[in-house]
Amino acid sequence: MRWFLPLMVAGGVAMSLTAPLEVVFAREFWHTGLFLGIFMLSASVGMILVDVFGTRFIPGLDAKLALTAGLVFFGVATIGLGVAGGGVPLMAARVLQGIGGGVVMGAGLQAAVRVRPVAGDVIQSVGRFNAAFLFGGAIGAPGGLLVAGLIEGRLGYQAAFVGTGVLALVVAAALSLAVPKLLAPAGIEPARIGLPRFDGTPGSRAALVLAMSGDFLRGGVLFTALPLAGATLGYSTMIISLGIAMMSGVEIVVLLIAYRYIRSDGVVTVLIASFALGIVCAVLLAVVPGQPTYLFASALFGVSLAGATVSLPVLVVAQVGDSSAGLAKFRISAGIGLLVGMVGCAVLGAQLGMGVLFAVVAVVLLACAQLARVVGRRMAPT
Repeated sequence: MRWFLPLMVAGGVAMSLTAPLEVVFAREFWHTGLFLGIFMLSASVGMILVDVFGTRFIPGLDAKLALTAGLVFFGVATIGLGVAGGGVPLMAARVLQGIGGGVVMGAGLQAAVRVRPVAGDVIQSVGRFNAAFLFGGAIGAPGGLLVAGLIEGRLGYQAAFVGTGVLALVVAAALSLAVPKLLAPAGIEPARIGLPRFDGTPGSRAALVLAMSGDFLRGGVLFTALPLAGATLGYSTMIISLGIAMMSGVEIVVLLIAYRYIRSDGVVTVLIASFALGIVCAVLLAVVPGQPTYLFASALFGVSLAGATVSLPVLVVAQVGDSSAGLAKFRISAGIGLLVGMVGCAVLGAQLGMGVLFAVVAVVLLACAQLARVVGRRMAPT
């Protein structure tokens, strides 16, 4: 099992390499806000389909097999993005990419609690998986933009997509060889495709709504708003890549120390502080133009993103425990947050401008901070 977490780091790298690049790619070659929205929506739809209809399917599978299959789907689809000329093939590749990503994230949570199946160790197991995947994501996020900046024209984007897809396939092969079977525990119903059954499963509605916010930040700010803002303001691909790199570098540092503050100050305190810092960053980007502000706010957003995305799974898992249905609830909430973030930010930015977009982000984060206070009052210190 010693290879599980390193491979999850590698998986995080592969799945994030082109994520901030995709909205810049779509904007450069297809200029309408409608196309941007559809392009970002297509991957999110694939992920949500898995989160909803796979809720009774993925928990019943061998988690290693599901993870491997998800990475293969993702890799093939990302290569497809690199070679598709546009239209239906491009959108089909995006949907398939979202399906692969949804399978990886859903199976990853199941695998995390099966790698160390010790009673009372669920929060720590999910926390380790989450930290490993986020760490890989932070390393990989600037990579695709960097490749596109070094290789001129559409060829740079194609090289980034094809290289990312190949990396995902390599990680899938390594996972299939290095990790043993991770079968479903006793009591899990056989795998079947169907709508979820959540009656009687733990997890408050407020906490599950709050669970959307971490993926809203990642999908909306890191993957969409910051790259789109840089492209709209005429910054070079290298400047956008530098902003994402600064955000990711800060995120890596915060990921290394965040659990220390969660243990000492509590998960809700860390979460509210993360949202508050995100509000400051969004306001700066809305009212103070210029490259220095863009780079400074990008770096600070790394603190906000890391704090929120580390805290939220801990908060939700503290309520749902090792319930497979409870973990699936979290994945559905996160998928909705990703969809709202990616599509909403793409459409708002293209139609109403960057100032309005970041003002809306600030309002959403303020609402999330208030919701975190409500959830915090209802739960024991975590």
